[in-house]
Amino acid sequence: MAIDSAGARKKIEAITDLPTLPTVASKIVEIANSPKTSATDVGGLINQDQALTGKVLKLVISSFYGFPHQIKTINHAIVILGFNKVKNIVLTASVFELTKGQDSKRLDIRKFWEHSLGCAIASQIVAKHLGRGLQPDDAFVGGRLHDFGKVIFDQFLPEEYAPVIEYRNVNNTLLRKAEKEVLGFDHTQVGTWLAEKWKLPGGLVTAIRYHHLPQSAREEREMAAAVHIGDILTRAIGVGNGGDFSIPAITEPVLKQYKMDFEFLQNSITTLAEELRKASVFFELIEN
Repeated sequence: MAIDSAGARKKIEAITDLPTLPTVASKIVEIANSPKTSATDVGGLINQDQALTGKVLKLVISSFYGFPHQIKTINHAIVILGFNKVKNIVLTASVFELTKGQDSKRLDIRKFWEHSLGCAIASQIVAKHLGRGLQPDDAFVGGRLHDFGKVIFDQFLPEEYAPVIEYRNVNNTLLRKAEKEVLGFDHTQVGTWLAEKWKLPGGLVTAIRYHHLPQSAREEREMAAAVHIGDILTRAIGVGNGGDFSIPAITEPVLKQYKMDFEFLQNSITTLAEELRKASVFFELIEN
């Protein structure tokens, strides 16, 4: 019998050790949209956490961002890359830490993060094509967080999630369908609840909630579309594993609305493969 969604939300929100964003990342999200926020303010916050500072600088000077050994301080990084990019790097580095050391018999956590990273890069690629005011760096974080609800299921509701995995295996269906059939709600809803708890920007909440059905989003639809396509392109080339054994089709209305033909998808896959080769520093964060 399916679990009541409202009751499940209350149960999840009542979990005392539910993941919280590290203090620095949470404060940066809080001040992100204030016109009074300066590079010095942001740099000062990041520098409060030496471990985070080291991770951010390591990412910034990696070949992925193209500034090898030219940026040596957080303030310099903000001046060169811009506040939004550095904010999103902080979010990316922080989220990697939330499941360090955790294990599971239901999800392969390492492959899950590999898939999420691939989706982040692919979503960024698609966002550049979509334009329309969508920031590719924001799409990167949306792709990074799109499936985080699965982690909450796996780590905090293991008894409820075990029948979902069994249903998926027996019926050879997508994990999201199994969640709907067994629980009555899915990882996109759980991820949305957590994103709201973290007070993430609306675009990220939309990406998490609607990455399977971007045409249902009322706002920030381009963000949802970028992550939707990024997710499927990542599955198509077999980067990591988000818990599914098959690949869903890209929603037809999205392809038509944004004029994405086969050539575009092929070129995006080629670009994704090239970008993944430059993203070794992110995979190091997963492993270490």
